[in-house]
Amino acid sequence: MPGPNRAPRGGYAKPKNMGRTIRRLAGYLTRSKLPLLMVLLFLVLSVGTNLGGSYIMRSIINNFIWSGCTDFAGLAQAVLVLVVVYVAGCAAAYGQSAVMVRLAQRGVNRLRKDLFDKLQALPLSYFDQHPHGELMSRFTNDADNVQMALEQSVVSLCSSVLMFAGLVSMMLFINWKLFLVTALLLAVTIVLFKTLGGRSRKFYRAQQSALGDMNGEIQEIIEGLKVVKAFTHEEQAKADFRALNTAYRDAAQKANFYSIMIMPVSGNLMNISYALTAAFGGLLSVLQGFDLGGLVVYLNYSKQVGQPLNQISQQMTTLLKWPKTVVFMPYVVFLAFIVAYAIMEIYEEIMVLSGSKKYTDMMLEASKSEAEQAIEASLAQEDLDLSHIDYGGDK
Repeated sequence: MPGPNRAPRGGYAKPKNMGRTIRRLAGYLTRSKLPLLMVLLFLVLSVGTNLGGSYIMRSIINNFIWSGCTDFAGLAQAVLVLVVVYVAGCAAAYGQSAVMVRLAQRGVNRLRKDLFDKLQALPLSYFDQHPHGELMSRFTNDADNVQMALEQSVVSLCSSVLMFAGLVSMMLFINWKLFLVTALLLAVTIVLFKTLGGRSRKFYRAQQSALGDMNGEIQEIIEGLKVVKAFTHEEQAKADFRALNTAYRDAAQKANFYSIMIMPVSGNLMNISYALTAAFGGLLSVLQGFDLGGLVVYLNYSKQVGQPLNQISQQMTTLLKWPKTVVFMPYVVFLAFIVAYAIMEIYEEIMVLSGSKKYTDMMLEASKSEAEQAIEASLAQEDLDLSHIDYGGDK
């Protein structure tokens, strides 16, 4: 029954203006321009070294392992370069995390200060219509979620997007035919993330709403404990808390279930993709001379390509509500573009192979016609006067 500090709540819902909300949150980070620029540079360097280090293995396998070369000095130099690249990547990842933690802490510190200043300016009616526990939850649970999002989710999301784009680009560069197998499994994985991630976000919102209700109930019961005792309201208080606690448990259980289920299912899909890619890559190596180093590097990339999508889905689950098109549409469009490009390449290659003989015959006929026309034109000319030429004999 609604009363003082016990008004119904609207729950956690999508912001009325998503763009404005994102800009306001980003404003707590962008006040420090130089550290933010350092985070971006470290992020790009970390992704670049991860991709480049794997690609260096291609030349090592082809030039020193597969070819049976005994140039151990060259092999040691190549391995040293590989070690330097990975060490630089580790240093970039450490610098990115260290700087981002400080940025997030400063941003959330300013957020709590602005929130407290706003609280002082609110009318008394606002406090009568909202449970005190809910207001306290804004400063603790919600602020902590924002801090975790700024520290980990934002950076992980940007890193995953860059890594996904880089992996797809490198796989296309190595062998676009082999990428068709990977693209098929990626499409299935994206549909899986869309389904499971949407359900997880739904129950995550319910979890946060139930947590605020439960905190408000606990705070009210503790403050009014004398009244509860005086009117023997203990059993009713227990029943109310049991219902709120059960609602929170159910929402949290379902949210975590769908969120945790994404990783093993996507891992199995990536294993299937790895096996199919290895089989098709072996055929390309035998039939078309695809190099072993390129196949090994491509298999390594195909094993990693599911991880960015998994991380993106998990990070988006921590947000209360995002439009589905914002999360998945860029990847669907990107994959559609890649598949269309591959199909066009296959079509052009088929057309070239099927029409090569016809094209060659046409070129030969054209050349023959041009030669015949030149001969006929020469014969049609007037007879030349050759009387002035001395052949060195009797005339």
